[in-house]
Amino acid sequence: MALVTERATPRGVPALVPPMQPGTVTGDPPTGPDWMVEVAWTGHRCIAYVEPGRRVRLLSGADNSMTAAYPELAEPLLRRSPPGGMVLDGTLVARGEEHAVRPRLIARRSARHRPSDATIRRIPVDLQVADLLWLDGHSTTDLPYADRRALLDGLGFASPPVWTTSPLPATEIDTMLAIAEQKGADGLHARHVRGRYHPGGRSRFWLRVPVTRTRQVLVGGWTPADPHRPETVGTLLLGAPVADVPGAVHYVGRVGVSLGDRHRLSTALANREQEASPFVAAVPAAAARHARWAHPGLVGLAEFSGWIGGGRMRRPYWRGLLDPADVHEDRWARPPEPAPAVPAPGPADVPAVPPTEPAPEAPPEQAPAGGAATEVRRLEQHFVYNSLNTIAALIRTDPGRARDLLIGFADLSRAADKVGGSTLGDELAAVHGYLQLEQARFGPRLQVAVDVAPTLHPLPVTPMQILAAVREAVQRDIEPRPEGGLLTLAARPVEGGCEVRVTGGSAAVRTIRLPS
Repeated sequence: MALVTERATPRGVPALVPPMQPGTVTGDPPTGPDWMVEVAWTGHRCIAYVEPGRRVRLLSGADNSMTAAYPELAEPLLRRSPPGGMVLDGTLVARGEEHAVRPRLIARRSARHRPSDATIRRIPVDLQVADLLWLDGHSTTDLPYADRRALLDGLGFASPPVWTTSPLPATEIDTMLAIAEQKGADGLHARHVRGRYHPGGRSRFWLRVPVTRTRQVLVGGWTPADPHRPETVGTLLLGAPVADVPGAVHYVGRVGVSLGDRHRLSTALANREQEASPFVAAVPAAAARHARWAHPGLVGLAEFSGWIGGGRMRRPYWRGLLDPADVHEDRWARPPEPAPAVPAPGPADVPAVPPTEPAPEAPPEQAPAGGAATEVRRLEQHFVYNSLNTIAALIRTDPGRARDLLIGFADLSRAADKVGGSTLGDELAAVHGYLQLEQARFGPRLQVAVDVAPTLHPLPVTPMQILAAVREAVQRDIEPRPEGGLLTLAARPVEGGCEVRVTGGSAAVRTIRLPS
C-alpha cells in the first residue's frame, strides 16, 4: 500500500508524537459496520520509537522514558523495522495474567530501572501494538485507521514479546464485552475505520467502551449517614468470600446507597452489628472511619466497571439486596488480585458466609503425566492472543467460521473461570472449544480423535483437569513437529470410576483417574 501523506520525503523518526487519547462512550456503544473493537488490556501505555542502526526509545503516555525498564523489547522491534524506522502505539502487558492482567505484576517491572535477567524471566512483559504512527520515513497519522492497521499488520508482529492486537468488527461487540469481563479487562477500544490519529488530542472516532460487571457481595458493615445516629446507613462496606478459605471475607470496597434503600438496609442490619471487623485484612482508614461492623450475612448485588489497587471495585453502584434463594456460588465478586493469605478460620474467628446453593463436590485432583498434580484454572495469555489473532484473520475470508470460533472461545473462557466442580461432559465441551481454535491455527497438522461414551459424561472432575493434559500434549508433542500429529482422547470404565488417556502423536500417554 502506498503512503499518501503531506510529508512524503523520507526523514528521521520524530523525537515525539504525543499520544492520542480515546473518548468515552456516554450512550450505547458503536455497532455499525465501520467500527472495530478490541480488548483494552490492563497495562502501561507505551509509544515505541524505533530507529534501525541507532536505538529504540520507549515513552509512557506522559512522555517519560521507560526504555531501560524493558530491554528485551529492543531486538524484536529492530528486527521488524523498515530502514526508515517506525513509531508504534501500544500497551505494555504482563504476560500470563489473562484472568485479569494484574496491575501489581506489571508495576514490579516498571518500578525497576534496569531489571536483571532473572527479573525479566520471572515477570515477562509483552508490548501489545494497536496503532502505527510513523513508517519508513513517513508519518501515517493522517491515514484512516483501516490503512494504518493494514500497514501495521504487514510488519508481522505475531509472537512474544511484541504482538499486534486483534480488533474484530463491532457486530461482535456483545461477545467481546463478555470476553473482556471474563478476563478482568476494564473495557474495549472501538475505532472507526476512517478515523485519523490526532496526536495529543481526542476524537469521536476512537472510543473507550467500559465493561460493566454485576456481582454478588456481602455487607460487612456500614458508615452512618449521620455520625451522631450510628443506626443510619450512608455507605455500605462490601466484601466477598476468599476462595478456598471457608468463612473468610475479603474487603472489596464501599458504595453509597439511595434514600429509598437506607430504611430497608437499616432494618436489615439492626441485629447484625458486631464489635470486630469481619474482613481478613485491614480496611482502608478512610472507609474504616466511623464504620459500624456487621456479621456478613446479607448478600446484595453491586455493579462496577473494574478493579483497582489490591482488589477494590471501581465506581461501584448498589443494585439492592438478594433473597437467599437467588444467591449462586459462581456469581461472587472475585478480585483479580489474590486476597491476603489467611489461615483457615475456626468457627469463632470469622463469621460464616451465608448458606448458598452448594456447588458439586469436586474429586481429589489427579496427576496427568509424570505424577505432578496440575490444575489449570486459566488460559495462558499467549493462547488468548493467538486465538484472537486467528479469529481476526478469518473475519474477511470465512466470517461464519470466525463467529463460531469466537463463541467457542467465549465458552472456553467461561469454563476456565468456573467455580466449583465440573463433569466429564462439561470438560469435553471445553476441550472441543480449545481444539477448534488450535486446529484453525495449525490446519491439517493437528488431527483429533475422541472416544468417550456418553454414559461417562456425568462423572465429576476438577475444572480444566482434562484440558490441562490435552494442552500439554498439543504444545509439547505435536506443535514442535513440522508434520504435526494425531491427538487422541479416550475414556474407559475402570473399577471405582473411569480412566482418561490423552496421547499426542506417538509420545507419552497422559492418564487421569476419575472416581465415580
